[in-house]
Amino acid sequence: MSSLRVEPVVTDSFGIEPALRDDTLSIKLSGTGDMAAAPSLGICLKALQAEVMRLSINLVEFDVRALYFLNSSCLKAFIGFIFGVAGQGMRCKVQFITDARLGWQRRSLTALERMSPDSVSIADA
Repeated sequence: MSSLRVEPVVTDSFGIEPALRDDTLSIKLSGTGDMAAAPSLGICLKALQAEVMRLSINLVEFDVRALYFLNSSCLKAFIGFIFGVAGQGMRCKVQFITDARLGWQRRSLTALERMSPDSVSIADA
């Protein structure tokens, strides 16, 4: 499998760390997903969507355990990613890994799971 063509994003308050492991694309998010982070997240998710297509990825894991806030603009970026991949005919699963101690994570992401129950799941760690 080819190497990943998406670079990490690091700002003072937000980080995105993509990694390719076998046929799984893992993305660790950290910091605060607020209005300042939304543009970077949106751009990165569009690039990751292209990589899912290019590499025929079967599973995308978003590890949000180190994320301490996620606003509606960031959630909208995830919706665009999920439906963008599905719209290209890919049968890619998307899993969010949450911190069970941060109940807001599961509550916020449940909307994504309900919108696309066949492809989106949430796992507490």
